Parts: sequence; structure tokens; C-alpha cells
Amino acid sequence: MLGQNGYVNGTMTKDETIKVQAKYHWIKWLWFYFMFATLGLVALACISLAFTFYLNKNIEAAAGLAVLGGLLGVYPFVLYLSLHLTEMVCTNRRVVYKTGIISIKTEEIKTERIESIQIKQTFWGRVLGYGNILFSGTGSAKVEFYDVDNPLQVKARIEEAVDESNRERDARPHENNRD
Repeated sequence: MLGQNGYVNGTMTKDETIKVQAKYHWIKWLWFYFMFATLGLVALACISLAFTFYLNKNIEAAAGLAVLGGLLGVYPFVLYLSLHLTEMVCTNRRVVYKTGIISIKTEEIKTERIESIQIKQTFWGRVLGYGNILFSGTGSAKVEFYDVDNPLQVKARIEEAVDESNRERDARPHENNRD
């Protein structure tokens, strides 16, 4: 699934809804654009040289340059997919961080288990408006969203969603409470 929130949407329960979706800050995308521009130009130069060597009957050099150009062109594509397919989501039931292209890695904490939500910002993160959000749960459970755009606002929205979720859970009649 290449859609946005494909993993989260695919694993949501019947009554689960997405409350907050964090996104990467533009600084995280800056590296992709830099790599796309520089490696893209080098890849095009390699392919052009490979074609020239091929026309001059230097097949070995042409093949080597073509392979090098192809490899250099693939890295920005993989980097783009990695950034695009990462999910940082808070639903009414859980907080999910999912990353990966072919194989995936997920970290999740149920909202009822969250004990604290912390912001980590470097100097430049503070100046430019990005940072990490760390969720700590009961036991050793931890989830971290990296390089989030406007982390203070996202944290506040997630805290509201977690509080709302906990209030809804507490308001439901408990099956084990029988008078």
C-alpha cells in the first residue's frame, strides 16, 4: 500500500479513528532535495558518458558508467519513499510510528498506557521549528516521532486526543462491574 497512512488504516479497529497526523519538517525534506539534485545530475552525467563510450565501442566503460548512473539515481528514489511512507499518527486508541519500504518497523503505545509526552529540540530545531516527540508508557514502552514540524502544537493536539480518548474509555460502562 503506497497510500498515506496505509499501515495505520490497514490495522485500525472498527471504532478507531485518526486524531492527529504528524508530518516531517521541511528540513528533513531538504536532504532529499539536495541528494535528488546532486546525485541526479551526476547520474545523468554518467549515463551521458556511458552513451558516448558505447558509441566509441568502449563497452566495458559504458556498462560501468551506466550501472554507476543507475545506482546513483536509485538512492534519491529510495530516500523519497522512506520519507513518504513513514507514518506518525495518533488515533483514539494508540500512537503509531511506522517506517520502512519493503520491510517495516512499527512502534506503538496504546493511549491509555501513555504516561508522558516530551519534546526534544536542538538549538536549530528550536530556531527552525522542528523537534522530536517522545512518548513514554507504562513499563519500558517508548515511541518517538522524529523531526516533526511544529512539535509543540502537535504535542498539544496529541495530548487533547489522548485525554479525550481516556475520558471516552472511562465513560463506557465496564463489563466487569455488575451490581
